[in-house]
Amino acid sequence: GLGEDGPTHQPVEMLESLRSMPNMCVVRAADANEMAAAYQIAINNVHTPTVICCTRGTVAPLEHSSRDKAMKGAYAVIEEEGEGDPDLVMIATGSEVWRCVDAAKALQSNHSIRTRVVSMPCQELFLEQSEEYRRSVLPGNVPTMSVEASAEHGWHRFSHAQIGVARFGMSGPLEQLFQKYGFGAENVASKGKELVDFYKNLGGNVPDLNCRPTFVNFQA
Repeated sequence: GLGEDGPTHQPVEMLESLRSMPNMCVVRAADANEMAAAYQIAINNVHTPTVICCTRGTVAPLEHSSRDKAMKGAYAVIEEEGEGDPDLVMIATGSEVWRCVDAAKALQSNHSIRTRVVSMPCQELFLEQSEEYRRSVLPGNVPTMSVEASAEHGWHRFSHAQIGVARFGMSGPLEQLFQKYGFGAENVASKGKELVDFYKNLGGNVPDLNCRPTFVNFQA
């Protein structure tokens, strides 16, 4: 939804539209390792169409990115410091991942908020993993925030709060638009701290996103 293609190029709904389609695998890679995983996913999934969504911006290799882990749909690209659960989890895709990495470093150094950054290139593959693996990546009862330069819809099942695009996109230099829409590392860190403080003010009672039933309604 962000770029320099003119005022008519505003596909903020496209990722969620594709993810809502049955039997569709949508991959948004964060770097070269994850892009290699995306191609491998497409080759392996012979009965499921795969859409690979790429940024036109330059993205540097992430220090702890992993082709093998990316093929599980999501994994911790930055682990929290110390023992026990993190204070905050941030989930991102594509070029937003490194912004979350920078925000996590600032939160740790400036506020001692132990932050885990999860790259989630493919929601569909993550949901196919075992409950044990999914909980190891996203505990559910830890303040969790998603960050993606697209519509917020669909992220509510993974996160308590979202940084997304809730209006049409704009045409302009990429970095200027990312700042304007709140995807700069400084704003991501600020909103992350705000989310942690929100649940602290509620006595630390964080709703467990994993604690809800899943219904199968189609009758075979």
